[in-house]
Amino acid sequence: MSLPMPRVDEFIRFIKLLGQSAPDLVPWLIRLNPAGKDPIEGVSWKDPTYGRLTIYQAIDYMKHGGNIGIAGTDHDNLVMTDCDGGIIKENEVKPTLNVRTRSRIGLHAYSINIDTPKIPNIPTDEAGEVRSIWQFVVAPGSYVPVSTAKLELIPEADKENAGYYTINNPIAPTTLTYSELPNFFRETHERKKEAPKRLPSTFNPKTVNREHSALFDITAEDVCRKEGGDTDTSTRWGSIFHDSDTDANMSLSNEGLLQCWRHSCSFNGLQALVVLSGYMDCNQAGSPHEGVAGSSGMIGDNGAIFHAWKYAYEHGYLPKGDRIPTKALVYIAEKEFHYKAQKNSKGEYLMLPTNVYREVLRVLKEKY
Repeated sequence: MSLPMPRVDEFIRFIKLLGQSAPDLVPWLIRLNPAGKDPIEGVSWKDPTYGRLTIYQAIDYMKHGGNIGIAGTDHDNLVMTDCDGGIIKENEVKPTLNVRTRSRIGLHAYSINIDTPKIPNIPTDEAGEVRSIWQFVVAPGSYVPVSTAKLELIPEADKENAGYYTINNPIAPTTLTYSELPNFFRETHERKKEAPKRLPSTFNPKTVNREHSALFDITAEDVCRKEGGDTDTSTRWGSIFHDSDTDANMSLSNEGLLQCWRHSCSFNGLQALVVLSGYMDCNQAGSPHEGVAGSSGMIGDNGAIFHAWKYAYEHGYLPKGDRIPTKALVYIAEKEFHYKAQKNSKGEYLMLPTNVYREVLRVLKEKY
């Protein structure tokens, strides 16, 4: 049985409304999986070259069945108030362009920030989130199935829209300040500001190893120290991967693995760096806890190696002159030049031909 297609006309209508009060806003649009809310695998949605879509590319992707996400960034004025589950009532949200979510209960409100600094991201456990800086929501017109239980709660007159994100208040986005946010979000943020801060970084870069990249020497404890987590295995602390209101959804295990209790998965150093790079999320890169189905999506993905190395190199985990992993070079060769890398009898990649290697280095310098 085929799933309903996204509603392209609804997306176009939304984009036109969005531009009425923010003509200079170039929205950060990204590909989400068909009938899903997660970014497609294989490319970081934060990548301005390969992860970001133009409006026309987004429309074409929807015509082929894909969903679209829209993000706020640190260089635009878009703020999205994501109110889930009916905890925050619609009359508590300042009137603006807003969208009814797939359950027909939740609400996404799109506003134009006029505060300095920009209104921050504010997560909550049950009431939704304020998504402002490098966070996204599902764009109108997209379709994500709802469970049978939730479908039964939707009024009969609205069942035709079940699973769809549809415009609820078709007006241009209005301005928003922090003081105009619903009380629940502001109270949550104020409590979080008063909570103990993460420990400062105590990590020093690895030393150069001419045989292989020091990327593979980075442990989960190294990541914990560098990002400001707590290395005491008896305590839980706020996640380094995603904001949380609980400040207790991550820990370091006795086996030296990072544990994300929000998503029930574990991470070694390499897996943690892949998540921090934005190339994969917790569920994709992590190893599920015992009793949870699945395996790490990193297996066999050379892009994960490249993006982990790039993040580690740019954020001080690796020394200058660190040797970029062969799999990372192969990823760029395949992505940019459609080059099919060869392997030896052990399944290990052979060195790239000199001309391919030089082209890969050129692309790395120019694009990455």
